[in-house]
Amino acid sequence: MIFTEKQIESISPNPAAYSAGKGLSSKHKWVSFKKNDRAIWGEIKGSGKNPYQVQIDLSAVAYKCSCPSRQFPCKHSIALLLLYANSENDFEKVTEEPEWVKNWLDKRQAKAEKPEKAVERTEEEQQKLDKAKEKTQVDRFDSVCEGVKELELWLKDIVRMGILELPAKPASEFEKTAKRMVDAKAPGLAGWVKAFTKLDYQDPDAWQGEALKIISKLFLLVSTFKNYDKLSPEWQITIKNLVGWNQSTKDLITDKEAMTIKDKWLAAGQEFEAIDDITIQRNWLVGCNTNQKALILNFGSAFSVIENSVLPGSVIEAEMAFFPSVLPNRAVIKIQRNVNNEINELPCFLNTWNEAYCYQTELLKVNPWANDHLLLIKDTRLFNDGKRWIVCDKEKSFMYLVEGFDYQKIMRWLVISGNRSQDISCILRNNKIMPLGIFQGKEYIIL
Repeated sequence: MIFTEKQIESISPNPAAYSAGKGLSSKHKWVSFKKNDRAIWGEIKGSGKNPYQVQIDLSAVAYKCSCPSRQFPCKHSIALLLLYANSENDFEKVTEEPEWVKNWLDKRQAKAEKPEKAVERTEEEQQKLDKAKEKTQVDRFDSVCEGVKELELWLKDIVRMGILELPAKPASEFEKTAKRMVDAKAPGLAGWVKAFTKLDYQDPDAWQGEALKIISKLFLLVSTFKNYDKLSPEWQITIKNLVGWNQSTKDLITDKEAMTIKDKWLAAGQEFEAIDDITIQRNWLVGCNTNQKALILNFGSAFSVIENSVLPGSVIEAEMAFFPSVLPNRAVIKIQRNVNNEINELPCFLNTWNEAYCYQTELLKVNPWANDHLLLIKDTRLFNDGKRWIVCDKEKSFMYLVEGFDYQKIMRWLVISGNRSQDISCILRNNKIMPLGIFQGKEYIIL
């Protein structure tokens, strides 16, 4: 696989790391750099006595460097990727890998092919563990129920007083209610409450409709949770996830009953969002043969970096496991076999924004809280109506871009397309779109 500079920039932990890596990507900076079908590796002189050993797994896009940096990937890994992207033919191709590369690759392969063994416990130990887990779940459920009661009264007070009073409320009131939901172990509900603080109260035509939408969906969620015992198992899991229960990636990978799909997955785009002290990385993928959409979430903090293994714009040959839900979407990579930039078969496209709305309507019939829909649309053009950027389809219907969309990406789209019609991928979010990339034939270009 040959990486593009745009892909490498997208997986860099920050602009400074990418800039530093670019400064180390010249051939004369490296003691050696080699490749084979499994990996690329090299040695680069650092501040220590011995050169740093850098290695990249090409089949699953993973990085390792002997330097002490806590960034992931570090500047040396970024430099080796850039060197490979720009001078692939200069890498010496060898059959045998050095021991430090072979050991790392073999361990990764063995771990991928052989799941972790379950911890062996006696029957008595297992019973104690199960009872403790059950008590923890019961205590949490009771706590969430109390939080739901409080939130229902709070919502009714808002409706009773009238939503025109919302702009006069201090942000501290919403923060206080959100904190109460966190204390009640329902962080998902806290996120809905915080949404009130993000409304543009200077625009009455916009915020009133959005406020009603938040109130309606939140009240529906609260009412549904109160009827938890009457729901199907799929709906119970879905509602608990919306309220704030975490899903275990480890349990999903080892669950033999989990929904799994094998396909070649196009990594259509990636987004980062910082919420409090947590960074959320969203990766949107679509199966080239099945057209199944998938969302891979990764989380990072000041104490735990995000291991960025999904390369935007790449095609990943993998078996994906999906978390149980009434509308399975969130997934993890269970087994990955290969990664490249070649799209042999294109997924399905929608033709117009009207088709996109119909598609969204069908999804909302299944799950009324569903949002962030990955769409592939044919024949679109980017325009500016004098105030905002819009994307028109071939029927001259249009959609607004999401607020704050990166202006550099807008310019990149115009340069790449020459303002001609382009097939694109995008996220439909709150009836606005966030473009991810452009298709040119079977080539996919990340914005």
